[in-house]
Parts: sequence; structure tokens; C-alpha cells
Amino acid sequence: MAAGKQLSVLIASTILLAACSGSAASENESGDAGATPSIAAAQDAGPTEPAPKDPALVPSIEEAALDPCPPGVSNPDAAIPGLPDVTYRCLGYGPDVNLSTLRGTPLVVNVWASWCPPCIAEMPILTSAAADLRGEVQFLGIDIQDQDASALEMMTAFGADFPSVVDQPGEIRGLLAISGPPVTFFVNEQGVIVGRHDGALPSTEYFNALLDQYLGVSR
Repeated sequence: MAAGKQLSVLIASTILLAACSGSAASENESGDAGATPSIAAAQDAGPTEPAPKDPALVPSIEEAALDPCPPGVSNPDAAIPGLPDVTYRCLGYGPDVNLSTLRGTPLVVNVWASWCPPCIAEMPILTSAAADLRGEVQFLGIDIQDQDASALEMMTAFGADFPSVVDQPGEIRGLLAISGPPVTFFVNEQGVIVGRHDGALPSTEYFNALLDQYLGVSR
């Protein structure tokens, strides 16, 4: 079945815009090496050595053309409770990402998976916002318990180019106290989670209101 048709079937099945609590993961295909722009004008921590990529995925990575994964900042203030101190590899190009070092720019973190119908339903909202707010707000996906090929196919189908990292075991469920995707977190310049939305984003207007409420960003 063609990618577009698969996505259409899944979107049509999203009657409930609630978080997916199950996991449809299978053994993950790994991903590639590359360079990296900074998450903010803040000091660059220097990219960690990227996890090696499966050469078979390179065409899909190039087609998806995701923005490189962001590096963190050097020596983040340990007194400020940021995101969990956990490192994930980049779905596309870029360094492995330690979430706790992502500071300096307002950040939207979206936990998603290609097997999750509500994630598919909200992806156009995130894709549009990430494009409109480029340079003002950083968007980062956390693709959980998924296959790289399926995740890249989904991003390509929507023209979504914001970066994502890969959490194959799904440990972010426990670290951020979520039952399953999608969940969207709003993180301020200091790296502190200031808001969250569980389940699919119902509309662009609703998402814009959350951006204004939690990050002071108007769109």
C-alpha cells in the first residue's frame, strides 16, 4: 500500500484524539552522521559523536530532509531543573541529543510515533507552526518505540522538517510521566517544562493559545 494511502487510512481512524497508550514497536533501524546548527545563540556544547546510521536508511533520511538535531549548551545550570538527563540519537542528521542541555530558546517537545493515529492527526498543526516559528521557537520530536523507516516516511508525507530523536525503548514514558503519545511539552529558555498537552492537538487555534500561554509566543 502506498505511503499516502496508508496515512489517509490512519487519519480517518482518528475518531478519538486521545493519547495512544499501546506500543506497536518492532526492532528499530538505526540512523546516520552529520553536522549541526545551534538551538540558540547560546554557547554550543559541541556535538556528541552521532550514532552510526544504517546505510539503507540514507535515501529516506535525505528525502525527509529534516532539520539537523540541535546541540545543547555548555554546562547548563544544574540548579535549574530542566528536561531529563537522557541522551537519544537523531532520527535524521546531527548529534545525539541530551535533553537536559537544551536551553536558551523556547522549545516545543512533541512525543510521537508513526503507529499512533492521533499523532498523525496533529502532525499538520505542528508542521505549520514549526515552519512559521523557525528561529523563534525550537521544535523537537521524540519518536518512541517506532521504526526509523516508518517515522521518516510519515515525516516525508507531511513535509514535516523539524528534527526528532529516537527513543526505541520508550523510556521517556516514565521520565515524563506519560501513558503514551502524543504529548506536547512547552519548555522555556531555561529548559524548564512550563506546560503540557496530553493527546492530539485539536486545532491550530488551540495550539496557538498554548504557545502564547506557556511561552509568550504569538502566532
